[in-house]
Amino acid sequence: MQLLMTNFNNTKLAKIIAFTFCSAIIMNINARAQSIQDAIKFTENEQFETATKAFKSLLKGQPTNGEVYYYIGENYFKNEDADSALYYYKKGAEIAPTSPLNFIGQGKILQYEGKTVDAKVQFDKALTMGANKNTVVMLKVAETLIKAPQKDLDQASKLLEVVTKLEPKNPEVYILTGDMFLEKTDGNNAIANYKKAQDLDKSSVKAILRVGQLYSRAKNYTEALDYYRDAAKVDSSFAPAYREQGELYYMAKQYEKAKTKYKRYLDLAGNNFSAKQRYASFLFLNKEYKESISLFNELQKQDTTKNFVNRLLAYSLYETGDYPNGTIYINRFFNRATIEKTKIIASDFEYRGKLFSKSGKDSLALIDLEHALQMDTSKVDLLSDMGAIYLKMKQYVNAVKSYERKLKATNKLNANDYFSMGRAYFFNQDYINADTCFGTVIKLQKTLPIGYYWRARTSNKLDPDGKLGLAKPFYEKYVEYTTDAKKFMKELTEAYEYLGYYFMLQKDNARAKELWLKLKEIDPSNTKAQKALDSLK
Repeated sequence: MQLLMTNFNNTKLAKIIAFTFCSAIIMNINARAQSIQDAIKFTENEQFETATKAFKSLLKGQPTNGEVYYYIGENYFKNEDADSALYYYKKGAEIAPTSPLNFIGQGKILQYEGKTVDAKVQFDKALTMGANKNTVVMLKVAETLIKAPQKDLDQASKLLEVVTKLEPKNPEVYILTGDMFLEKTDGNNAIANYKKAQDLDKSSVKAILRVGQLYSRAKNYTEALDYYRDAAKVDSSFAPAYREQGELYYMAKQYEKAKTKYKRYLDLAGNNFSAKQRYASFLFLNKEYKESISLFNELQKQDTTKNFVNRLLAYSLYETGDYPNGTIYINRFFNRATIEKTKIIASDFEYRGKLFSKSGKDSLALIDLEHALQMDTSKVDLLSDMGAIYLKMKQYVNAVKSYERKLKATNKLNANDYFSMGRAYFFNQDYINADTCFGTVIKLQKTLPIGYYWRARTSNKLDPDGKLGLAKPFYEKYVEYTTDAKKFMKELTEAYEYLGYYFMLQKDNARAKELWLKLKEIDPSNTKAQKALDSLK
């Protein structure tokens, strides 16, 4: 009986132990899944640093879990750090070679680099490992083929059709199907799929956000804003909904509202480095340069390795007139870009060129500005900067050529362009063309004194003895529109002297005397005025 009881007790104990052990496994699996999902949600909410910490914490307890390596790689990829993403994809494939996800990650990097053949090898490996039935694998491959610069929408469509049959109630497949149709510019099917995802999961803020982005892409900003607001109502902690609202308000030039939404985005995204970087970028775009500099400096203290910060800090410093520090940061950006093989864009050359110009390195400035223009032909205003530099260098022919290039590209110049081109013609002694340019300045800016002044000077060159009085009407207009006699004493002196002599030549002594007296008013010690007045007694 004792033996029987012992066996019973041992059996019971074994069952209890087994039950406890199985429960622990189940609880551990649930905790693991929940933890991974929490970390993934941090990524989706653009809390990238928080997500990184969560994934790394998971890796400490699960160092051989390939899934965690993949999702931390995804987190880095979405935070625009492809190098770190690739490191974790490769590490995951090495540590967990039977997990297909990290091969997809490596394929994604290749696909985004345009190496589509090599990418397909990785995708096929992952799909084969999943026996073409692993819906997560198929969705992740399809997502890459839809969103990468080098797309394969037909293959993505085939994969999504298979997943739809296997999991017809999975909202993710409809979100991606909507993305695919959007890339095909089929807005009707795109929105139908997004709404199908919403029907299946009323709490799917991603689906709502996608509809908003679709409307935004179609430039229906009112509808887009409504959907972004709806996304925020469904999940008030969903940071991207506020970022999208901020960007819409920015485009509508409602800068205070944009700033409020971006601040909310910043708070929800954990006030982390990436969120701060986005907000600082918004401040720069909003021309709030001092605030952007303050935030970029704060980011520099957090992490000196982010070259993007060097870039926009240099831009912002230029815009505030801090050219020495702007030069330091633009040089730092280019040095790191060379080492890290960072993609250099047209505006990098543009700002370095402008900073070179401000530091007197005009030849280098011209090289960079030309480079920027070649990279982005829409930056035709750089030709005005180049014209101004050539003018400063006394290369008048090249200055004229710069403005002519702009005129050819845009079919119009502004008053400043005509004014500078007119000066280039003037100093090159081409007074006919100079006169035409200054005449255009006057047409565009009728009350601008400087246009009349330079046309008067040009007319004086065309009529050096003053007998024709070509300069007279323009000097008279200059005098009429100039209100600050102290600031423009030199120019007013020239105008009064010309007009005084002109009326003396015309034997209009009363008018001549009046003008010489006006010159004496602004310059009592002017000897020419005194001699003229003495001769008129």
